[in-house]
Amino acid sequence: MKSVVAFLACSLAVFAAPDFSGSWKANVAKSNFGAMPSPDKYTRVIEHKEPTVKIDESQSSERGEWAGTINLKTDGTETTSEIRGNALKSVSRWDGEVLTVKSKFEFNGTPIELDDRLSLSADKKTLTLQRKLDTPNGVLEQSVVFERQDPTVK
Repeated sequence: MKSVVAFLACSLAVFAAPDFSGSWKANVAKSNFGAMPSPDKYTRVIEHKEPTVKIDESQSSERGEWAGTINLKTDGTETTSEIRGNALKSVSRWDGEVLTVKSKFEFNGTPIELDDRLSLSADKKTLTLQRKLDTPNGVLEQSVVFERQDPTVK
């Protein structure tokens, strides 16, 4: 039993969560927004102090501008954020070095589920968001490539 506990303690000590903190700007040319129109501008400022992740997000497109804050806990605790006047309920967990985020909200009375996977490149200059949006009209897939705007972060 002692060896199992020691093994688990060592395994947990080896894992260090990637730090997503920083200012990020979507590279629209490298991203794929699926059936949805690409935004003109899409930025994220992330404060990551394990197990808390705060994402200040802003977007602008032909449909107008939007800004909001998403609060997450990486330990599986459900969090609630407000997105465009709607409650966004999220549960986040680490899958290796990938942060998985499962969220639910209603937009104009329509239920939407998000399945996000956030990953950081080895050089810490690129943050990739893989997203599946499950809507009554079907599943949409997106891949958003964010580039670090604060190059002094190592």
